[in-house]
Amino acid sequence: MKKFFQIVAVCFSGCLILAGCNNGSNSSTVENSGPQRDTVIIKLMAFTPDTLTVNKGDTVVWINQDIVAHDVSHFPDRAWHSDTLNPQNVFVKVIDDSSSYFCSIHPTMRATVLLKK
Repeated sequence: MKKFFQIVAVCFSGCLILAGCNNGSNSSTVENSGPQRDTVIIKLMAFTPDTLTVNKGDTVVWINQDIVAHDVSHFPDRAWHSDTLNPQNVFVKVIDDSSSYFCSIHPTMRATVLLKK
C-alpha cells in the first residue's frame, strides 16, 4: 500500500511539472477573436471612463446610470448621436474612428473614444 501512494505521489508531481511547462509561447496571451464590447457608464454627470481605447469595429455600449436624462453626441457637430437616454437606457455604437463626444443636454460632459494603432 505504501508503494501505491509513492507511485501516485510521483505521478501527481510529474503532472504538476508538465502543467507548468509550455512550448515557449506566452500562455497569458489571449487571441483577439473578433470585435469586442466595451461599456461606458454615465453617472454623476460624467462618462466613465472618459477615454476609452478600442479596436476598429468594436462595439461601445453607453449605459445611463444617472438620475437624469443624458445623450451621447459626436463633438462638436453631432455627426452621430443617441436619442435622449433616460435613466437605465442604453446607446450602442460600432466604432469606426476616433472621436470626441459629449452630452448635448449637459455640454460640460465630454469624453473620447480612441482607435488602437
